[in-house]
Amino acid sequence: MNWSLTSLKRKGLPLLVFTLMTTMSNLTANAQVKLSPPPPVKLVQSADNVDEEGLKKKAAQVIQLLNDQNYDQVRRLLSRDLAIQLTADQISEIWNNLIELTGPVNKIVGYRVIPTINADIVVVKTAFNDTTDEFVVTFNKSGQVVGVDFPNVASVEEIAQIVINSVAVNDFTRARGYLHSSLKTEILPTRLQRAWQEIQQENGLFERIENIEVRPGSSVDSVDIVVVEAKFQKGIRQFFFIFDDNRRIVGVNLVQ
Repeated sequence: MNWSLTSLKRKGLPLLVFTLMTTMSNLTANAQVKLSPPPPVKLVQSADNVDEEGLKKKAAQVIQLLNDQNYDQVRRLLSRDLAIQLTADQISEIWNNLIELTGPVNKIVGYRVIPTINADIVVVKTAFNDTTDEFVVTFNKSGQVVGVDFPNVASVEEIAQIVINSVAVNDFTRARGYLHSSLKTEILPTRLQRAWQEIQQENGLFERIENIEVRPGSSVDSVDIVVVEAKFQKGIRQFFFIFDDNRRIVGVNLVQ
């Protein structure tokens, strides 16, 4: 579930093509490994019939339960794997952080349903007391919620730092929250946990973030890349985050 706070300001939500970085890079004290560009991962829209009205109703129910602070009921709508990882207290914390900035939800303004091969995504335009923004509710093909993207104001640099610091303290649900909806169907908290354990087995225990570099996209390619240099017991390891223009992570080499 996405407990990040990312602003969604474009009318369209890019879903069809994402680049997934799958190459790790290790740094020594004197040399840096040069990376080759990764191949694109194409996600195409589904041709199957989708119960759009049913998905809208479920998405609206999620938003209403959050607004009513009925977090236990929210958990009952989640996929089993996600519900195990996410407590009512965690949901409460993130929701309260959001409404401190926006005020409570006043009404739902509209919906967009975007069916894809492995997920059905509902974009919910919502009016708060102080602003209008969008939630993105992601359903698996069994109709279970596998992600809820909250509006957010964090920069790409801040998001990359939050993700690394979250996995470092075993908060894999929060880290996963900053992934784009389409990646959430493939990457559950348990997968992040396994990947992080393997990284520490290879590199030793995580110690700290040494440096963060933002490489902004050009006017032609609006994709931003954030490079995080993380210090482990055995040396420095680089993590690459690829962001779309809505500041959603569409590629990361944290998970193979």
